[in-house]
Amino acid sequence: MPSNRTAAIDAIRDSLQGKAFDSALKACELQLARTPRDAELWGLKGQALQALGQLEDAAACFRQGLASNPGNARLLVLQGHLYTRQGRGEEAVASYTRALASDPGLTDAYRGLLNFREIPADSADAAELLALALNERRSSSSRARALFLLGQIFVDASMDRAGFAFFAQANSLVARSIERGKREYRITPGAAAMAAGFFRRHARLEPALPACPAIIVAGLPRSGKSLVENLLAGHPLVAAGGEIALARKLVGDLDQRLGLEAVATQLRVTTASPIPQYCPTPTAGARYLVDTSPANLSRLGYLALLHPEVPIIFCRRAPPDLGLALFFKNFRSGHLYSYQLETAGRAIALAEKLIRHWRQALPNPMLEVAYEDLVTDPVGTQRALWSSLGLPPLASPTPPATDNPWRVFPSRSIDSVGAISADLVGFAQRFCSQLEPLTRAYTTESARPGLSSRVGAAGEARERRT
Repeated sequence: MPSNRTAAIDAIRDSLQGKAFDSALKACELQLARTPRDAELWGLKGQALQALGQLEDAAACFRQGLASNPGNARLLVLQGHLYTRQGRGEEAVASYTRALASDPGLTDAYRGLLNFREIPADSADAAELLALALNERRSSSSRARALFLLGQIFVDASMDRAGFAFFAQANSLVARSIERGKREYRITPGAAAMAAGFFRRHARLEPALPACPAIIVAGLPRSGKSLVENLLAGHPLVAAGGEIALARKLVGDLDQRLGLEAVATQLRVTTASPIPQYCPTPTAGARYLVDTSPANLSRLGYLALLHPEVPIIFCRRAPPDLGLALFFKNFRSGHLYSYQLETAGRAIALAEKLIRHWRQALPNPMLEVAYEDLVTDPVGTQRALWSSLGLPPLASPTPPATDNPWRVFPSRSIDSVGAISADLVGFAQRFCSQLEPLTRAYTTESARPGLSSRVGAAGEARERRT
């Protein structure tokens, strides 16, 4: 049976995962009053403060935690992440370096360092990571994390063949733990049936529901969603919400056993939208709150039945660059299609077909943005985004930052703490031969008619429960 402390820690983690940051913060303070030297609690409190936007308070929290736990590697990594978010590169590097001095096997610290500087392929750090990757006593996920880092180190050194081999080994390790039926990109059952006529048939009856404040930025990971959010949030009437997953949460609360038509009829006549209970309160003065969750893409039809007024911005990117970025990224959860080149290629093709489908079907105001335009003309794209939303122009708009100390590499998302750079456009050309399986799968799937999630009846039943 878990101890009281363990149960409290688990509850705090659940609150953070569920974005109940105020609750997590209060629980941390309560527990720290009892055990003021608990390093894990100081770390969780700092994460809650960061999530609430109280960055200086979070910095003070980590300092206080380290005062009673000098050299605690995990706290130092969290401090490094905070400094990274604040653009304090030198201090972030110092925190990560101290963390590695305490625990040379802490892969999160190496990952943090790589945001700011290259690690030489012939260095002691690379040798340490190789030893971690080869240590079969460690878990597959732990070894994979080291291999992903080695891949980046060797690609940074222009040793592309070796670097890609490390990435391939890392992905293979992760893929082994994923059931074959779960490796494909899945489209929510019913999406294909939601054509333009479907929405005309199920147009909302008067009176309309109160307007929803959301802007949905939809697409696969690494397609530019976070950058679009950053550009949008440059306007005082728009707040960044991150991955709220409004459409996914809505679908999760619907009884799919009733069938699509019955569910649509229910949504059509409901007098109270459930969306507000999923939606955090926007910051003071904001009219819109941006939701960038990739999980929304295949569920947009359900949201459109309730809120046809919600703007939707679709993000797309050249398939080779997007596929490489997915394959080079070690996702913390989800996106199980990204660990094999063939499944990643099919996922990109399916997502493109789904975007075309929604653009023809949904009644919402919609816009499509190419990653390449975002990074080559961020100021022009920002103005176009604001104009499409009917936002008043700013007298002196602040141009997106271009001098942030973060490095740019394929597995990283360009977001509110990263520099806007076109350096990754065409990056996949360096790996043409290695990406042939992805390109072949993408081409084959693109040629297939219609939408298919390739999961069959069993997969559809699972999807209804998630």
